Amino acid sequence: MVRAAAYLILALLILGAVLFALVSERARGLAAIDRRLAGLAAPGTAPVRTSAVVSMPERIAPLLAQAQLEVTVQTVRILAAAGLGLVVVVLLAAGPAFALAVLLGLPMAALSWLRSRARKRIDALTEALPLYLDGVRQLQAVGNSLSQALARALADASPVVRSYFDTAARRLEMGAPVAETMQQLADRIQVPEVSMIAAAIRTNLRYGGSIGAVFNNLAHILRERLRIRRELVAATSEAKVSSRVLIAMPLLAMVGLVMMNPAYLDFFIKDPRGQWLSMLALGLEAIGILIIRRMLRLDF
Repeated sequence: MVRAAAYLILALLILGAVLFALVSERARGLAAIDRRLAGLAAPGTAPVRTSAVVSMPERIAPLLAQAQLEVTVQTVRILAAAGLGLVVVVLLAAGPAFALAVLLGLPMAALSWLRSRARKRIDALTEALPLYLDGVRQLQAVGNSLSQALARALADASPVVRSYFDTAARRLEMGAPVAETMQQLADRIQVPEVSMIAAAIRTNLRYGGSIGAVFNNLAHILRERLRIRRELVAATSEAKVSSRVLIAMPLLAMVGLVMMNPAYLDFFIKDPRGQWLSMLALGLEAIGILIIRRMLRLDF
């Protein structure tokens, strides 16, 4: 049963790879037509982008924006070929059960890495935002408009702030509305702190008042959120270490058994009952990791 399911999934994977190749070829042709039309409309201008960007689902697009990654057709093609090659190697070396486990584990591992990268970069952004708001407030106090202050404050801001706000700053320099530009940035990366800044600017422009005082209060709120977050991290550090030990214990026990008796894995690789037990153990391990991660997740 496991062997038949594994071969069926591998066949579907190959079929999906073929369909993706056809769709990407069509997208590349349309992109080439767009570049030619752009060249005819504006002679002498070079195209800005040479590879088409893949549209992502709504739940993945904010993660990619937070991690500051852009997935192109070429990137997806390389990753799909590498993943398919790894699955085929595991299929030939260990059998369909382990190939199925690798096939299901690769997307989960990629999603976990993407979330980790996005979390690290967003944490760095939120730590630097209060200083950026102080810079915007000071520039406004000496006579700059709101759009000018938002753009010019990036010169002294942290590099991570510049990396997220550069696109918005260019739009502001070209004359785009401030509230709309900041709201687009907030919608794209979906970070609560940036959404708070966009909401404060939108409310101030609609109802009036001193934006400097608003930025001062907002910077104070962001600093308080950072202080509370650090206290939460310190309070849950012991639980996180315990969870990592619990997750690593089954894997370390398995490695120890294999080192003492290399033939121990023969039952789990060659025998169908062992393959079922291996799949069950990996599934329970994955479920345990998800439950522990959910228990330790603190949102405020």
